Amino acid sequence: MKNKIISIAILLLLIFFITGFARANSFPQQEAEQSIKKAINYLHNMQNEDGGFPAKKGYPSNLDVTTWVIMALRAAGEDVTGEKWAPSGQNPVGYMENCGDTPQSTTDYARILLALTAAGEGTVYKGVDLTEKMASFQMESGQFGQSDLSEKGLINCHMWSVLALCSSGQDIPAQEQARNWLLSRQNEDGGFGWADGVGSDPDDTGVALQALVQLGEDPNSSPTVKKALQYLKKHQGEDGGFNWDSKESNVASDAWVLQGLFAAGEDPTGDEWSVRKNNAITHLLSLQDSDGSFIWKRGVKSSPVMMTAYAVMALAQKPVPVNLNNRKVGVSSNDTFSDIPSDHWAFDSIMELVRAKVLAGFPDGTFRPEGRVTRAEFAKFMVYGLGLQGGDSDAARGFKDVPGDYWARGVISTAVDKGYIKGKPGGIFDPKGEITGAELAAMLVRALPDDKKTPVESGPHWYSASVSLARKNQLLYPGFEAGIGVTRAQCAYSISVLKNLLDIK
Repeated sequence: MKNKIISIAILLLLIFFITGFARANSFPQQEAEQSIKKAINYLHNMQNEDGGFPAKKGYPSNLDVTTWVIMALRAAGEDVTGEKWAPSGQNPVGYMENCGDTPQSTTDYARILLALTAAGEGTVYKGVDLTEKMASFQMESGQFGQSDLSEKGLINCHMWSVLALCSSGQDIPAQEQARNWLLSRQNEDGGFGWADGVGSDPDDTGVALQALVQLGEDPNSSPTVKKALQYLKKHQGEDGGFNWDSKESNVASDAWVLQGLFAAGEDPTGDEWSVRKNNAITHLLSLQDSDGSFIWKRGVKSSPVMMTAYAVMALAQKPVPVNLNNRKVGVSSNDTFSDIPSDHWAFDSIMELVRAKVLAGFPDGTFRPEGRVTRAEFAKFMVYGLGLQGGDSDAARGFKDVPGDYWARGVISTAVDKGYIKGKPGGIFDPKGEITGAELAAMLVRALPDDKKTPVESGPHWYSASVSLARKNQLLYPGFEAGIGVTRAQCAYSISVLKNLLDIK
């Protein structure tokens, strides 16, 4: 009997240790959900009557703080524009629109765009389309930043611009250049700093991981990602947390690192990211105060509303942009779109161009194959599809309706210089006009090599010869009609054929 009791006791101890070990190395979902719930209640109590959020109780609403809270609320599944968050009829987005603050720095623009898209409120702020505005900040090097504000070399401006543009479904202009610029800013220790020549820190390294994934770096094979993760591991504290200055771990560093780890597909509660059973999640949870807020670090309650917003996004396992559901822009985990089944007639063409980063989907995981395409968009499709980059030229400057800061100016310049696309009477390009089948055919055949441009009859219309030549080279999509606007799926099909015909990899 005694031996039986001992055996049962040993068995119970084994079960305890096994289950205890499993709990220590799996995400504490229930605890995180309870923590988020308390944090949301705290944020609700902090909201001012104007719909905005202050740095702390009793202070006036602050635009910067409000943008982060909006992102946190979206990450937690809250309806930011609902009645719950409109104490006197104005929600946080309404506060943003009506406050007197005007963005100046590139990070100001990025933060506001991230908040708008998180709230599902589009990309226009006080009458300005922020995607077009931010695209105009890109320099020849590929970096995003305003040189007249001395932002050249500011890595944080670049990273947040990438994340903001991705949140809107906007393709990154000169994406390869933008990616290479960021890759070249990695320090020898594997980390990233906030500017050229500045030492690495965990916070910016976590943000860099999020931006690199959105720029197309594969976390499973990228040497840059691997080195960044190694850097972060070396800077993890004994308490499982992370810090900016190699001293005490804090909420902000925990949050940015966690979001970087999630973006890279890492499990922050696994053995690799645990130190004596502590990890960044357990450390983050330990810094929640009794009122639901998060203190900055032990014994220091600084910027509690902001810290709480950071913590909520991390505990919700939502990298930035929070509205993308942890996916690359428009592409789900199985590399398809919710509205493009595998038997869709243009599936192969669409996915070929998506993987080549010529096309992208939308933040809600759709591709919208029946969406119409503008002349500016088609210029981009043509240029990127043929392996070219956007540039600048006198030809583009000659169009009255293509201003210097227009998002597609670079690709329009290249397309015009190559002779693929022409303007319209009156010195305009008509960038927002829908492209027709006839225009598509004319542009495609202009990109053909001379040996493919065999003589054809001119026909009754200006486009007759182009359509005949395009058909002869099998460039026309099924159901082609010259006078009707072209869809995204149709464009994908024709450009894919042209790309393969020209043997462009």
